Amino acid sequence: MRLLQISDCHLSADPEAEYRGQSPDKNLSRFSAAVRAYAPDWLILTGDVSDDASVESYERLCDWLSLFDIPVAWLPGNHDDRAIMEPVFEAKGFHAGPILSIGAWQLVLLDSAWPGRPDGELDELRLDSLDQIDSNRPAGIFIHHHPLPVSAWIDRVPLQQPERLWQKLSDLPATQFVAFGHVHQRFRQRYAIDPAATIECLAAPSTAANCMPGTDRFIPEHSEPMARWFVLETDGNYRSGLLSLGG
Repeated sequence: MRLLQISDCHLSADPEAEYRGQSPDKNLSRFSAAVRAYAPDWLILTGDVSDDASVESYERLCDWLSLFDIPVAWLPGNHDDRAIMEPVFEAKGFHAGPILSIGAWQLVLLDSAWPGRPDGELDELRLDSLDQIDSNRPAGIFIHHHPLPVSAWIDRVPLQQPERLWQKLSDLPATQFVAFGHVHQRFRQRYAIDPAATIECLAAPSTAANCMPGTDRFIPEHSEPMARWFVLETDGNYRSGLLSLGG
């Protein structure tokens, strides 16, 4: 099963609007050929698909996604407004989970965004979806906010109280990875969720604008849109890497 995680598109109502000196619309359009070449079975949107939470931006993203004719799953980011994006995405048949059963795998979509807050949080109600995971099947977690330190400038608005998530996952040994957006950079690291277990944490860079990894402030890396791919094997193993214009 081939997944493609796309994050932080930062589209606005005005298709000519810029984000950090880049054109989100043009960069997304430039990325189309790479998505077709990868040919994912599913596409996962992990938030901040809009910069201004406008209906127009969500509709334009839907127009772009219609080029590929593949199932789409989604969760919001801090720049999104779920109340606005949900009816647009539901009309297109996109999937909001919170748990998707895809082949041998379970994919969990955790909503960490709250209106008016740049940081994220998972309360008990949102974490309760993890109780529905079948412990005999491999699982992958998708979320917008990062649950561990990445870079000083974005660590000011992380997932708050991430220990709530780690505690839940420590009881779910079949969970293979936590994938997030929000950080606008390449990142991949194993994290110790308890003294006896680690889990891999992976970021999807932005399709709009990306930062040099590990910096104290946002330092543009290059103008190339990027995303993260996953290959999920039936035996519970997986592979992951980054998709760019060059493949």
